[in-house]
Amino acid sequence: MKNAIKTILTDLNHVFVKGDSDKVEQARVFLLLTIPFMSLMFIYGQFPIY
Repeated sequence: MKNAIKTILTDLNHVFVKGDSDKVEQARVFLLLTIPFMSLMFIYGQFPIY
C-alpha cells in the first residue's frame, strides 16, 4: 500500500509539476482523476449538454 501511494504521488509530480512523463504515468493520472469526476457527474445530475 505504501508503494502504491508513492507511485501515485510520483506520477502526479511528473505529470503536473515537472511535465516530463511517459504514457503510463499519464494514463494512471487520467484514471485517477476521471473516475471520481464521472462518478460525481452521474450521482448529482446528467452530463452537461451544450
